[in-house]
Order: sequence, then C-alpha cells, then structure tokens
Amino acid sequence: MTFEGFGPGALGFLADLAENNDRGWFAENRARYERELLEPERAFVEAIGGEFAKVDPRVRAVPSVDRSIYRINRDTRFTADKSPYKTYADLWFWIGADRKSAPGYFVRLVPGAVWVGGGAHQLTDEQLQRYRLGVVSPERGPRLVSIVARARTAGLEVGGEGLRRLPVGFSAEGAAAELLRYKWLHALRKVSPPPELGSAGFVAWCMNEFAGVGPLVDWLAETTEGAEKR
Repeated sequence: MTFEGFGPGALGFLADLAENNDRGWFAENRARYERELLEPERAFVEAIGGEFAKVDPRVRAVPSVDRSIYRINRDTRFTADKSPYKTYADLWFWIGADRKSAPGYFVRLVPGAVWVGGGAHQLTDEQLQRYRLGVVSPERGPRLVSIVARARTAGLEVGGEGLRRLPVGFSAEGAAAELLRYKWLHALRKVSPPPELGSAGFVAWCMNEFAGVGPLVDWLAETTEGAEKR
C-alpha cells in the first residue's frame, strides 16, 4: 500500500472516539477505524521504514500492531480509568532487541495535534544503570548535557519520569544532576497538524523532525544498547 497521508478522517475518528469511548460504539465503527487510521498507519510505517533504511539501518519499522503500531485498546487493569480505548494513535521506530525498552523515534496523532520526538520511555534496570554510568562518564556525560541543552534551545520539550533525589551511589552537579534523576528520557515537539499530514509529504516532514532528536536517540542507543551508528 502506498502512503498518501492521513486524511481528515484519521483525526476525526480519534475525536469521535474521545466522545464515544465504549466498546459498543467502537464495534459499530471498527471498519471506519481500520479504513481511516489503521491502514494509513501501516502504509506510513512501510514508507518511513524505507527512509530510515537509507540513513540509519539500526532503526526498526514494522508495519503491524504491537510492533511499530501501538494497540488502540487501553490496558485498564491497574488504573481507575476504565475507558477501553486510547484517544490517540502511537507509532514507534526503535533501535535494539526489545521494542519496549529500546530507544527510538515516535509519532503520536492526537485530535488537533501531532507529537513527534525520540528517546526512551522505559528502561530496564540494566539499561538504567548504563544510562547513569553514561551521565557521569567524562566522555559521554558532557555530550548528553550539550545534546539536551541544544534540544531545549530548539524549542523541544525534554524530560521523563524523574526521582526527587539522586540515585544511590551517584553524584553530580548542575545539568548532569538533573539528568541523573531521570529514569528515562525523551525530547518531543507538539504542533498543530501540519499541512503535510494529509499527503505523502508527511514522511519527509517526520524525518526532518527526527533529525532534531537524532543526537539524543543516538546517545541512548550507544549507551544503553551498545548500538553504535555506522
């Protein structure tokens, strides 16, 4: 399938789902979900996978649900909010063996907005230890401080789940201390849907945005996965 953009029906479906977040409505509109959102998602993943293959073969783009396409169903087992469906669509392109803990790039479609960025959103204990050792490393640490500073200057939101105190056994000051407190780290931009969203040009638009977070993704991939860019 050739990617021709996410039409107005994609965000329109998500907006309608937000107002009708129940299984009965979704069952009646499943065909619409597959036509307006899921099929374009698959085509987008295939298209952007081809672009990543040209510039960074480490990045994995797999056009199926539970791979680069996140499920629309919510996991309600451990939350008070029992709404069965997400009202956004997530797409994920990762570097490493385990898509859940690997660093990578992401796109989120939200009614009225597009989020685009990169980083890591879940590190294993071993990866987190490597991350912290990287932050305090005289070689890697200053590089990350510089990457984060440049990202913020460029208007990106940089952050992640953090600790109130420095982790036991580690010490740092200033920007490095802030980075040490993070349990994971990402950078992103939230924008109104760009004109390119509805055309094949959305692939190039995303790749241009990914270039801005590429240094952070590279640092995380090298540090937590040992995946050097070639």
